[in-house]
Amino acid sequence: MFLRTCLPVVAVVLGLAGCTGEGQEAASSAEPASPARADGCITDDSNQSIPSTAPRQVYWKRFKGVALPFSPVVGPLDVKGDIARCYQHTPRGALFAAVQISVRLDRSAGWQKIMERQVVEGEGKAAYARVRAAGQVVPAAKAAQIAGFRIVSYTPESAVVGTVSRDPARGGRTARTLTVKWEGDWKLAPTGEGSTGSAPERVDSLSGFVFWGGF
Repeated sequence: MFLRTCLPVVAVVLGLAGCTGEGQEAASSAEPASPARADGCITDDSNQSIPSTAPRQVYWKRFKGVALPFSPVVGPLDVKGDIARCYQHTPRGALFAAVQISVRLDRSAGWQKIMERQVVEGEGKAAYARVRAAGQVVPAAKAAQIAGFRIVSYTPESAVVGTVSRDPARGGRTARTLTVKWEGDWKLAPTGEGSTGSAPERVDSLSGFVFWGGF
């Protein structure tokens, strides 16, 4: 069970209340907390460090059979229907967004709405629409479940996130990368082949990844 702890944070100017960040991980002071964004989201983006341990204050919920991470600090802070949005503009926000958006796209019957709001424009988006319309959803019992992560690269404009999953459909663990880009919130950048991420590759262990998973 994951415990959630939320402490009031006094904002001198705005008088808002927020949630604490990750326990013992040092927060960078390079970037102050963000003001309200155009979409109405308010997130504390001050912790720009690359996570080397599993994010704290996380709970997991199943979406169409797959466990997805949620945090009152990192996001998603706004979930309506199958669309989960409003993530921190941080490495952790990129991680949560990459996992959330990719799974929801691949498993939701309303994937077109998700694609329109949370996928960057370009060749990958068009290719994904073609592939997804012709494809079939993997049954919940065989859906891959995230087991670990690593941040491959990060800038405020884009991030590449590596994930490793328990993958019953392929008979073991598989790893792949997901790319997100910042356009007022994190959005997924599918591959030119029309996939949410790189092709899954078999791995023997979690070496090189931070252990992280739900159910």
